[in-house]
Amino acid sequence: MSEITFIHTADLHLDSPFSGLKHIPGGLMERLRESTFTAFEKVVNAAIFHNVDFMLIAGDLYDGENRSIRAQVRFRREMERLQAHDIPVYIIHGNHDHLSGSWVKLTFPPNVHVFSSENEVKRLEKQDGTKIHIYGFSYPKRHVYERMAEKYIKLEGADFHIGMLHGNLDGHSEHGQYAPFTIQELIDKDLDYWALGHIHKRQELYQFPAILYPGNIQGRHRKETGAKGCCLVKLSSNHIEKSFIETSDIIWDSRKIEIREQISFDSLAAICQENIFAAGREGKGILLELHVDLNIDAEDIMAGADELLEVLQEEDQGEEDFIWLYALKITGSGEELYDSSNPFIRELVNMAASEELDTMSALGTLFKHPQAKKYLDDFDEEEMRELKEQSAKMVLNLLKGGIE
Repeated sequence: MSEITFIHTADLHLDSPFSGLKHIPGGLMERLRESTFTAFEKVVNAAIFHNVDFMLIAGDLYDGENRSIRAQVRFRREMERLQAHDIPVYIIHGNHDHLSGSWVKLTFPPNVHVFSSENEVKRLEKQDGTKIHIYGFSYPKRHVYERMAEKYIKLEGADFHIGMLHGNLDGHSEHGQYAPFTIQELIDKDLDYWALGHIHKRQELYQFPAILYPGNIQGRHRKETGAKGCCLVKLSSNHIEKSFIETSDIIWDSRKIEIREQISFDSLAAICQENIFAAGREGKGILLELHVDLNIDAEDIMAGADELLEVLQEEDQGEEDFIWLYALKITGSGEELYDSSNPFIRELVNMAASEELDTMSALGTLFKHPQAKKYLDDFDEEEMRELKEQSAKMVLNLLKGGIE
């Protein structure tokens, strides 16, 4: 019985800048900068250890269209390691590293196979005679809104047929609607496996044929929480085995603390320290955000939130198992903290909570800016709600005569 083994990875975003961080120590910052490269080294290590037949990279190898020489050199180094073990690599480029960008083009070893901007098939034959057809295309430009899955055509003459697609499942509005598809559209193509990219959260959309996103290999901001990695796949004519391999060197985490009784500042600091310690993982760096929900009259504690964050950040950080508290959010009831009898304040609080407030219209100029829009993705509902809450809080603090 024929069988193939391969690594499916996507969204490497090599050399990606980390966002949402400030005042972070220099040593930790350097590790953050290296984290995407460290994660990809782990992907390659897994491919070599499991002696896979090939590797699939389903788009967004690089973080920007003008991919840096540094990122390309580091990527080539890993390709050379795979070449030394006779492991071919098949690559499609996505919306972040599309083919219309401007960059210095480096030469890659012969085991690297890159799909062009047109739908095409690449053929691979193992030493035992097993034949594989791999289908895909690279983004010719940043925005591809066509239903590209419709153009995939299965060609007979292979034991296994694998589709690679960097795109978005219909209805998932939190991500850019690039190369949209439905699950049924992919099933109808009668392929054995769909190697997807673009969504940074690991998701299995269908079991057989397998249709899945492996997620990205390293979280890059606070919305990409938890362990990240790639997928090891063993596929035969009537069976598929999928294993998640963790590759993230640094993990973003978020924890919520609920306080329902009066508490001193010192006691709150001790509770925060306990939660920070509990978030640790051996051999991992942790970027932690704490949400403290105070259902009490605690205006004084909230006023000292920034100083408490600074105190908690002064804890010694290890080189391997560090935990960096990058954000501390302390919230309470607006009626207790502000004079809700004031008509203006009451209207402001109600407006922030309203679902009808069109925040995007206020941001329209920014999202239409010819340069800024290249680097902006649409806000999801949670981000929009948080943006409104933070804006209202800032105005309220200004009205009280101080800024947090």
